[in-house]
Amino acid sequence: MPVTELAIIPLNRNLTKENPTLAASLKQKFLSAKLVLEKASGHKFYFFQQIEDPSIIYILGSWESPQAHAAFLPSTENQKLLELFKDDIITDEKEKSDGEKMTMWHLDADVFSGVNEEDKSVFTAPVISLNRHFVPKDKKAGFVKKFDEVKGLLEDFTTPYQVVGGWRIEKEAEGKDEWVLFSGFGSVENHHEFAKTEGFARFRKIAEFVEGFEMKHLRGIGGL
Repeated sequence: MPVTELAIIPLNRNLTKENPTLAASLKQKFLSAKLVLEKASGHKFYFFQQIEDPSIIYILGSWESPQAHAAFLPSTENQKLLELFKDDIITDEKEKSDGEKMTMWHLDADVFSGVNEEDKSVFTAPVISLNRHFVPKDKKAGFVKKFDEVKGLLEDFTTPYQVVGGWRIEKEAEGKDEWVLFSGFGSVENHHEFAKTEGFARFRKIAEFVEGFEMKHLRGIGGL
């Protein structure tokens, strides 16, 4: 089964929720990157913009394996992309004033597969919730069991959009796992409404198995 690449790309420019518009020239560069990535991987790639901080771009796509992706990184095609974006993004060698810098890792699942006729892909929703759950290794089994028990409560709320996730392959630290979950909503406010439902009290019991949590909201970039 293919794995999912998740790349988090801070832009070297200030965008705000009040002024989130990407320059047409930058969108054209992203389109060029999309074509190169899709040709190299044989899979579709998708580009999203964070709603809370529009200067953060997320790239999601599939590779046959982390090794297949690693083989692409030193290629001439990828080096040309890095040169193309050298003035636009904050790479590993640089970081924003808040410590944000480019990161890239993989999930052990293809989050773009398995959409049935009744559901819609979460990545077609007006707003996508990206939830990162930081799970101690000794609590992973308990987290998986509890999440399987309560997942349906979230799925009922997000219908018709699916709920998908995967475990991060390249861990930040030994003994620390990370579950990444994507769910679709009509708006950020619509997501917040879930916390007011009766089912949320049961769903939030997964918090007993995590040591940290991060939630961001994404929106697809038009034309990509």
